[in-house]
Amino acid sequence: MKTRRPIVLFALVGVVLVFAAGINPAAPQAEPKQLDSALKNLASFQAGIDSVAYWKFREVVSALRNDPAARPAAETQLLAFLQTNAPLPAKMAVCRELRLVGSAASVPILEKFLRDKNMSDPARYALEKISGPAADRALLRALDKTSGALRVGIISSLGFRKTPDAAAPLAKLLAGKDLEAAVAAAYSLGRIGTDSAATALAGALKSPSPPIRDAAASAALECADAFLKLSRVPAAAALIESVLSAKPAASARRAATILKISAAGEGASKILFDSLRSNDAVIQEAAVWKMKDVIPADNLGEVTGLLPVLPEGSRVKILAVLAEYPRERVLPTFLACLKSPAAFERIAALTALGTAGDSSVIPALAEAAANSTGNEQAAARESLGLVKGRDADEAILSLLDSDASEAVKTELIRAVGERRIFSGKSALIARLADPSPSLRIQALKVLRVIGTPSDVPAALNHLAEAADDAEREETENTAAALAVKIARPIGRSDTIKERLTAEMDPERKAGLIRILGKVGDDSSLPDLREALRFPDPVVKDAAVRVLTDWPTATPVEDVYEVAKTAESETHRLLALRGFIRMIALGKFRNPENAVSDLRLALEMSRRPEEKRLVLAALPDFACPEALKLARSFLNDADVKAEAKAAAEAIEEKLK
Repeated sequence: MKTRRPIVLFALVGVVLVFAAGINPAAPQAEPKQLDSALKNLASFQAGIDSVAYWKFREVVSALRNDPAARPAAETQLLAFLQTNAPLPAKMAVCRELRLVGSAASVPILEKFLRDKNMSDPARYALEKISGPAADRALLRALDKTSGALRVGIISSLGFRKTPDAAAPLAKLLAGKDLEAAVAAAYSLGRIGTDSAATALAGALKSPSPPIRDAAASAALECADAFLKLSRVPAAAALIESVLSAKPAASARRAATILKISAAGEGASKILFDSLRSNDAVIQEAAVWKMKDVIPADNLGEVTGLLPVLPEGSRVKILAVLAEYPRERVLPTFLACLKSPAAFERIAALTALGTAGDSSVIPALAEAAANSTGNEQAAARESLGLVKGRDADEAILSLLDSDASEAVKTELIRAVGERRIFSGKSALIARLADPSPSLRIQALKVLRVIGTPSDVPAALNHLAEAADDAEREETENTAAALAVKIARPIGRSDTIKERLTAEMDPERKAGLIRILGKVGDDSSLPDLREALRFPDPVVKDAAVRVLTDWPTATPVEDVYEVAKTAESETHRLLALRGFIRMIALGKFRNPENAVSDLRLALEMSRRPEEKRLVLAALPDFACPEALKLARSFLNDADVKAEAKAAAEAIEEKLK
C-alpha cells in the first residue's frame, strides 16, 4: 500500500493540472508514437483526393499542441521530417503545423526554406506565428537574399509580425525601383506603425507613382489609426494631414476625413462643418458619416442651415442621418423640406418621416401621397405605413372622417390596409356609402384585407348599391374573399346562399351566383343547379359560367348535361370545355374510364379547339384505349400534329 500512494498522488496532481490548464481530461491525448505513425503515413502524401493521411496528421498535432510537455518532442519530430526526402505536399503540411507547436528551435530550418520557391510560403506562415526575435531576424536576413514574389512574401510576413526593426529596410524598398516590393513595403510599414514607418509613408505620399501613393495613403491611415489607439493624437493628426494634402483616391480621402474628425477632440465640430462646406463630395460624405457622433441634438441649426447650399447627394445623406436624432429636433426640418422645389429633397424628407415622424406628420404624408406621382408618391405611401404608434392609426382614422379631399381620403384608406388598422373596419364600411365611386372601390379593396367573415353581410348589402360593373365586381370579390376566411371549407357560402334564396332581382341574383363561384364551396352546388332552371337568362348565364369554371371536378355530371342540352352555343362550348377540364383534373382516375369520358367530349366537339383540348389531356391517362383514340385523329388535318404528339407521349409512357 505504501508503494502505491505516491503513484495515486501523482495521478491526482495530474488531473488537477489538466483541469487548471483548461484541458478536458476525457478528451483523447495524442502521444509521440501516434505522431510517428502519422508522419510515416504522411511520407507518401501527394495531395489530391486521397488525403486521409493528411487529416489524421493534423488531428494528432492539434491534440499535441494542448500538451506543453509534448510540444517540444513533437516539434523535433516535425523538424526531422522536414529534412527527409518526403514529397513536397507532405513537407508543406508539416510547415503548416509548425505554426501550432513551433518555437525558436524551428527557426534555423525554416529559414533555409525561405529562398525555396515551393517552400517559402509555408515556411513564412510558420515563422509568422513563432514568437521571439529569432523569427524576426530570420525574415530580415532573407529580405536581401530574395527577389520577386519571394521577397514580397517576406515583406508581408514582417508586416504581419509588426517587426519594428524592419521599418528601416522596408523604407528603402519603399523608395526603390521595384514597384511590387515598394507597394508591399508600404502596407507592411502601415502595420508596423512606428514613428520611422510613419515618416517613410509620409515621404512616399509624394511619389510620382500612383500605385505607391495609393498604397502609402492606405498604410499611413492604418498607422494613424494605431497612433490614435495609443492616444498619440498629434502624431496621428500630422499623418492624416499628410494624406489629405496628397489628394489621394476617394476611399483614402473619405477614411482620412473620418479619422481627422475622430482625432480632433473638442475641435471635431469645427472640422466637421469645414468638411461639410468642402467642394469635395467625398469629404462631405465622410463628414455626414461622422455627424451623429459629433453634433449634439441642440446644435443642429448650423447643419440645417447648410442644407440649401449642399449638393444633392450630401443633402439626401444628411436628411437620412437627421432621422436618427430626437423627433422634436428634426421634424420642422423635414416638414420644411417637403416644400422644397427639388424632388430629391422632398423624397428624402418623406423617407425620413417614416422613422422620425409621429401622428402629427400624418396629414402631410397623406397630402404628399395624394398630390405626387412616381418615386415621391411611393416614398410618401411607404412612410404613411411606417410611422409608429397607435396615435398615428387614430390620426389616420380621424382624418378620414374630416373634410379632406377625395385623393387624400383614398390614400388614408390605403394606409388603413397597409397598417392593418383593424379598428378601422367600421370607417371602411361607412365609406361604402360615400358619393365617390373611387373611394367606395378603395374601401372594398381594403376591407378584403382587414375584414372578417362577419363583414360578408355588409359587402352583400352594397351589391345592390354598386354603380357600375367595375364596382359590382369589386363588391363580389370582397364578399368572396371575406367568406373564404372561414376556416371550415363546407359552409363558407351559407350567408350568400341565404341571400340567393331570398333575392328575386335577376342582376343581384346573378351577382350572388358569381360570388358562390369565387368561394368554391361544394355545398352551394344544389343552389347552382336550381339557378340553371331559373327563367331569367341573366341568372341562367351566371349559373352556367360558374358551374363550368368550378375549381373542382365535383359538378362534372352537371357540366356534361349542360353541354348536351344547352340551347345556347356559347353555353354549350363553355360546358364542353369545362367538362374536358374537369376530366383532366382527375389525374388518379382509372385511365380507361377517363378516356371513355374524353371520347364523349370528342363526340360533342365540332371545332378543332375542343379536339386539341382532348388530345392534350389523353397522355395523362396513358392506356391502350388512349393510344387508339389519339391515333384515330392522325388523318384529321386540323389536329394531325396534336394527335401525333399525343400518340407519341402515350407510347412513351406505355413503355
